[in-house]
Amino acid sequence: TLWVAVTRGFWEFARLLFSNSTRVGPPAGTFSVYQALRCGWPKLNGRIVLHDQGVPRVTGDSLLVTSGMHQHLEQPWPILWSEHSNARLITESLALLMPDKTLCIESVYNEKRWRTDTASRFLRLPPPTRLAGNWTSMVSLWVPNRGFAYYGHWLHDAFPRLALLPEFPLDTQIIVPADLRPYQKESLELLGVWDRCRPTPERHLEVEHYFFSSPTSMIDCYNPYAVHVTRKVLLPKRDPNYTGPKKFFFERTFKNRTIENSAEVSDFFRSQGWAVVRDMDLTFAQTIKLFSEADAICSFMGSNMSNVIFCKPGCLVMHMVPDFWPD
Repeated sequence: TLWVAVTRGFWEFARLLFSNSTRVGPPAGTFSVYQALRCGWPKLNGRIVLHDQGVPRVTGDSLLVTSGMHQHLEQPWPILWSEHSNARLITESLALLMPDKTLCIESVYNEKRWRTDTASRFLRLPPPTRLAGNWTSMVSLWVPNRGFAYYGHWLHDAFPRLALLPEFPLDTQIIVPADLRPYQKESLELLGVWDRCRPTPERHLEVEHYFFSSPTSMIDCYNPYAVHVTRKVLLPKRDPNYTGPKKFFFERTFKNRTIENSAEVSDFFRSQGWAVVRDMDLTFAQTIKLFSEADAICSFMGSNMSNVIFCKPGCLVMHMVPDFWPD
């Protein structure tokens, strides 16, 4: 507790000490694009697409409640975009730093989380890389331009941000993480925007015309907007030449968050007449097709279960979750 307090105190002191410096020290505070658009602030061009996504109905024994993560309490989570000239995007999350050295709160997952973003804690930035023209970005804390972007965050946090592309100029290019996984590149190809993407490892950008599209929510939070736009865009792109089983156990091959007797569980489902599908054996378009036609699915907790976003109404979903981590 003492170490956490000392660390936080250091960064808060640095905010005060370097508040007037443009190159040294962390952001001095935060700025809400949402609130500026609400009150018609004339210096900011943009649009609020959706003020509130609604709330889920929960009971006392709901995992949303018992997990203690309070993700059912995250609304309202607005959907919006804004235009910025000579915008500065900083650190691995490429968060939007306003001219007065405040951090766009919507680019760092709102007031509750901004202090955990790398953009809120730096002493000195490298010289900026200048990008001419019109740009938008898919990069954030959970889809960083350096490091690993989890499948679920890509599908729920990043990809839905591109739904606002039609509101930007036709020549708007897209900033994406530097090291894309095959499924990430394939999803952008299915959307028809891969030729507009720039894999971007730089930690400090100066963008001539930046069109900020806000993250639509956190990965596990109530996010009907992302579900709707992702299904609308990607379901028509499923692989027409692939036909998968209607009832299957989705075997998790990634070692993180796996269990010791995964093979035994897979054998059990085979004995019950279920197919076993390995999550890494399919293309992204085949995965969409597999889940969209399924009648029953089971798998362990992890990003691979984000694919239930493509399921049809009435599909039975069984989700194996550790009792110590009901995420």
